[in-house]
Amino acid sequence: MGEEATTITRQSHKGRQRIQRGHRKQQHTNKSRSTNRPQNSIQPHRKGESFASPLSESNVTLSDIEQCYDIGRVVGDGNFAVVRECRRRDDGQTLALKIIERSKLVGREHMMQNELSLLGSLCHPRIVRLYAHHHTDTHSYLVMEFVSGGDLFEAISEKGKFSELEAGMMVSDVSEALNYIHCKSIVHRDLKPENLLIEHLTNDICRLKLGDFGLAMVVTEPVYTICGTPTYVAPEILLETGYGVPVDVWALGVLLYIVLCGFPPFRSRDRDQEELFQLIKQAHLHFLSPYWDPISEGDTYFIHKWLLHTQCELICTALYCVYFCAEAKHLVGVLLQPDPSLRLTAEQT
Repeated sequence: MGEEATTITRQSHKGRQRIQRGHRKQQHTNKSRSTNRPQNSIQPHRKGESFASPLSESNVTLSDIEQCYDIGRVVGDGNFAVVRECRRRDDGQTLALKIIERSKLVGREHMMQNELSLLGSLCHPRIVRLYAHHHTDTHSYLVMEFVSGGDLFEAISEKGKFSELEAGMMVSDVSEALNYIHCKSIVHRDLKPENLLIEHLTNDICRLKLGDFGLAMVVTEPVYTICGTPTYVAPEILLETGYGVPVDVWALGVLLYIVLCGFPPFRSRDRDQEELFQLIKQAHLHFLSPYWDPISEGDTYFIHKWLLHTQCELICTALYCVYFCAEAKHLVGVLLQPDPSLRLTAEQT
């Protein structure tokens, strides 16, 4: 690994699929409710209603959907879907409409089913809500919470890096989301800036929301499927020793490193994926000068400690982050420990 920084690049589903090697996959048994309704009778989820499973409707037409929603501009796109801003006609609420062309999902149908069954069962302020899903003969339309601030990748690309306080707040938000899903035995498996949306509360205050549950799954035993996004994948995934929810918090440690300095902790000079994976498995962490010079000694240890233990409630608020870093200055030289069995859990904090 060269002693130079590299910028982060948006890593798409294509990059993610390259590290899937056909190992045994866990089968999901949770299915979303499916209610067949006559055409022109779409029933939208109302703002302010108590949480319930998302409304599911099949055998509708695009005309039916357009009668219920005023579909507007594109606000995001990917390999399998386009996300548009939309307005619910009966009450004017702004929502996001994720439009999936199912012909592009051949062999990956489980990704959409994951999003419907798992995301549809979640209700947390730090997780993007799924309100309803409608299905025509060719497309699926997921009605979701609209988060207007773009994604964290865009923010990193624009700003480069963030202050320690901002990074602490980001960790707090993501930790809340991870703790919530981990308590339900759900592992996300694709935590990265592209899947964290920014909610602007005021001009100075932003919060993060976790989205894209296409690779998420309920885990009750060690998983061996190799998947994820290369930069954020945990060592135990690559070592094929079996993994669980701690892989999400490893990814959070990588994310924290990036937002503090602007580039990832493990990187190949020639962008060679096999070299990257070898570096991740070795887990030798470096804090390059001058990029890390402004970061406090406590924060430098905090990154070591985070990747060492990789658990999602180690730092639960920015205030506790400051307290933790002050105590951590005595342990600055601790090496990275990639063994997930040595990582703390949320229950242990």
